[in-house]
This record gives sequence, C-alpha cells and structure tokens, in this order.
Amino acid sequence: MQIAEMIRHEGMDLVALMEVTDEDALTPVLTCLGPGWEKSWHLSRPKRGVSSADLDVVGEGYAFIWNKRRLARIQSTLLNGQKKDFEPVIYDRYNVHAQKGLKELVRDPLYGRFTPSGLGGGNFELRVICDHIRFNVFDNQKDRLMWGRRQNEFDVLTKVMYPRIEDMNYGSSMPAYTVLMGDFNLNLRRFWTGKPFIDTPQDGLIIGDKRILTVQDQLTTLKKPKDKNPQESTVGYQNNFDHFCYNANRLASMRPAYRRVDVMGTSYYTAYYGDYDRYREEISDHIPIVMTLTPS
Repeated sequence: MQIAEMIRHEGMDLVALMEVTDEDALTPVLTCLGPGWEKSWHLSRPKRGVSSADLDVVGEGYAFIWNKRRLARIQSTLLNGQKKDFEPVIYDRYNVHAQKGLKELVRDPLYGRFTPSGLGGGNFELRVICDHIRFNVFDNQKDRLMWGRRQNEFDVLTKVMYPRIEDMNYGSSMPAYTVLMGDFNLNLRRFWTGKPFIDTPQDGLIIGDKRILTVQDQLTTLKKPKDKNPQESTVGYQNNFDHFCYNANRLASMRPAYRRVDVMGTSYYTAYYGDYDRYREEISDHIPIVMTLTPS
C-alpha cells in the first residue's frame, strides 16, 4: 500500500491523519507496515448549532499511527500505584470565554502524548495536537465571513488551546515539547499563495513567554483536473493549507525542520510520479508534510 510505503521511505515515527471516516481503513496500512506499529482512531463530533448545510456537520475522523520501537504513549501513575497509558483523546477541555470574541471549534482536535524514553531516544515528552479547521460547502475564498470563522478557529488553537496544553503539569520531571499540526484551510502569506491568509505575525505570535511560529509554506493541496493550467509553474498545486505550529522559545533545542513530501516529483513513489489526478483519486487532495526533531 502506497501510504505505508511513504511512511517507511520517509522514516516517520509518528503519523497524524485526518478525514479517516472509519477505523477499519487503518487496517491495511498497519498490515503493510508490519509488526511494531500501533494506532489510535477517534471521531470528533460537530458541536450543536452547526448548520446542516455545513460539511463539518459530518464530524472528523482523526488517527495517530506510531512506531512502537521508537515511541511509546506516556504512562501515568494512578493513586493505587498502577501504571496507565495515556490514550490519545479528542481534546475539549478549553475555555474560550476569557478570550474576547472567540467561539468554540466546530470540531475539537485529537491530542496525544508520546515519549522515546527507554527506546533509544532522549528523556522527553512530545505533545501532539492534530486539527482540521472548519470548511463549508458554501465556502468562497473571498468570503470574509468564512475567512473570519477559520481565523477564529486558528486563534482558538494558538491563543487558547496550545498554551494550555504546553503548560499542563502532569507531575513528570521530563521536559515537554508541544506541536500543533493539521489542515488549517488558511494560507501563509506568500507571493505564490492567494486568500484566505492566516492573520498572524511572520516572526511569531507572542503569548506570555511563548513565541508561537506557524511554518511550512510549500503548496500542499491539489487542484481538481478542471482547474489545472499547463502554463502555470505550480500545475497541480494550489494552496499551502497544511502547517505546523510550535513554541520557538522551547523547541529550539530540538532543531525543528519541516517540509512537504514531494510525492509527485520523486521517482521512488513510482505509483504517482507526476500523476496528480491518480494520487488525488486514490490517496488524498493533500500532500503529506513532515517535521523532524533532533535533540541536541
């Protein structure tokens, strides 16, 4: 299976997935990856009041897949002394009321805690938030109302949820590093991208002692066949909606690097080399993005 081949070739240790409508869809991927991999799938149900005309009414299927030889779920010690793995959860423990004008997310994100401790890695905790910012069937990129709704969700994630999760004290002495990722349905402002843009400072959003960067500006969404123009240099790509966010002040020691997986332009993905339409039909209308963390 091509998804498993991408995971293997890129050396991914943890994979965050969206739009996984059924947990059984992960079975072929795990089978192809072989023993030593684990998954966690969760459905984020839409909040009350979402319009029936809104695509977000169907909810969101999130999943993590991870290499058990490299990562493990964080273990917590219960009052009776027993150990319990922290299972990834749909995160809904946040409060927007203190932030003037912000509204709750239509679909809450998936949150997981992992560590390479004892598995040949450093002694630290990795907190991962995976989110798919809202989209609407009546969406128009020039529609300021929808743009504002997406920006609201981005603000909730970066100004409310990220600081709360990063500062959470679980009683562990390990340093914790937090990364927010996903399809934000918003572009970073670059000359090769159009609206809607993320309204955030390019050198980072300052929240207390945090400087939260939003990165990964390569184009990652694929055009529909009818929208492609062979005269354009981007041909099959159209937006850079897929991003990572992290606190640059805390993550500096991990030397974060990020990029788009060039599925269309590298010969080892022989099934899709240059074939945008086939990839879009069989895999997704998004190209994977990768972040690499290298402890000092």
